[in-house]
Amino acid sequence: MSAAPVWGRAIELLVCQQQQIAACTPVCWLPWATYATYGNHLPLGTPGFITTAIVERAAQRVGGVVYPVLWRDRDLDINLFRQMLTARLAMVAGQAFQIAVVVGLPETATDDLAVMEVAESAQHQHRLLVLAVSPFELVDEKMQDHGALWETSLMLAIRPDLVDVNQIADHDGQDVRHVASPSLGQQALHLAGERLAIAVRDLLERRDTSVIAALYQQRRVRYTS
Repeated sequence: MSAAPVWGRAIELLVCQQQQIAACTPVCWLPWATYATYGNHLPLGTPGFITTAIVERAAQRVGGVVYPVLWRDRDLDINLFRQMLTARLAMVAGQAFQIAVVVGLPETATDDLAVMEVAESAQHQHRLLVLAVSPFELVDEKMQDHGALWETSLMLAIRPDLVDVNQIADHDGQDVRHVASPSLGQQALHLAGERLAIAVRDLLERRDTSVIAALYQQRRVRYTS
């Protein structure tokens, strides 16, 4: 019986513990999120809560170190955010990590293009494999439904104490208040975490950069078509 993958949250680890994990599984998980909400019933930190929960699910299956959310305020210039993400990737490259998994939900095509450019630059400059995806990109991007069924269900599963059920409104004719549920959120977390883990495990075993390149190209084509 194989041992369970070793993982940890960067802010909770001793330096020696982080080094041991990196030596065993050189994967770092870098969630990022926009400080915003799309419904009066959800907290401003919703994107960060969801992304972190998915990332930690995947890390438990693969191993590695999970870093704190890198927050982006809506008013923050995209070039400043690029610099922040560039600095974080340079930092983890210097800590012996070989694969960086950048997970976050871009609000615009400009945001996503910027993240991909930073990822590719780090891959070239530091020889660090960087997989940059949105939380449900490997499942179904329709599940990234700002403030509606899936996002509400996810928060009911992650932090139900922060959801004001009395302010849940209908969304596109859907009675979200009576359809959203913690169990639905748990199912979504499991599926997203498992798909992300499979992708990263494959990258860890094969180190195939063409898969990443193809994924980024698909996204670029979508924005230009």
